[in-house]
Amino acid sequence: MISKSFWHGKSVLITGGSSGIGRALGVAAAAAEARVGLLARRGEVLAEVAAEIHAAGGAAATLACDVTDAVAVARAVAELEACLGPADIAIASAGLHRVTWPLDAERSRAVIDANVNGTMNFFAAVLPGMLDRRRGHLCGVASLAAVVGLRKNAAYSASKAAVQMLLESLRVDCHPAGIMVTAAFPGYVDTPMITAEERAAGIAMPAREAAARILVAIERGRAEVWFPRWTALQARLLRLLPPAARERIVRRLPPMEEA
Repeated sequence: MISKSFWHGKSVLITGGSSGIGRALGVAAAAAEARVGLLARRGEVLAEVAAEIHAAGGAAATLACDVTDAVAVARAVAELEACLGPADIAIASAGLHRVTWPLDAERSRAVIDANVNGTMNFFAAVLPGMLDRRRGHLCGVASLAAVVGLRKNAAYSASKAAVQMLLESLRVDCHPAGIMVTAAFPGYVDTPMITAEERAAGIAMPAREAAARILVAIERGRAEVWFPRWTALQARLLRLLPPAARERIVRRLPPMEEA
């Protein structure tokens, strides 16, 4: 259960706020009385999310921004903080998935740029203020793909493994300054990335439930949150298998759709 007493009045900045988990995070945080700032490339869709939040009595501001552009991200963060107040919590949810088999260098670079550099650009923009204030909370959305290499998704799996390590290292560095870091590891969540087969099978968690898991983990100061639990357990158990056995299992998994 999300605690309004925790979120009330907090300034929460979220990338990838136009769809999927990012959108659900913005809606849920605003419903818990946070002041929400949403960043994404599609300004018209962000406006729809803001209208939904305002209609429900929440507070939200939006800015269209490409997270791969460090200068644009820094400018957007400054504008949102001027509107909503200094960021108490920053959630990097923006992500890109592209099928990269046969290995395609250009498509792979786009995935790495969005998922890894986009996360770093966002955190680099909010961290100086948090360090000055000696408080704050960073949260990044990695993936179960960070621990299991998926079919036709070498770049995506690599990017999420990089996000995992980025968050782990930042947690060590941020701790002395009183800044907390949470890593989220979603599995099958009902976003544009999952396949029609997975959606029809009913194994995908609704995005709103995924958002609630992440927000509660932030409230509780957890270093990591993995979900859905059964899928997360399977992924972690796969890492314990010999490589040949693990690969035989992974080959039978359906590849994710592009988003």
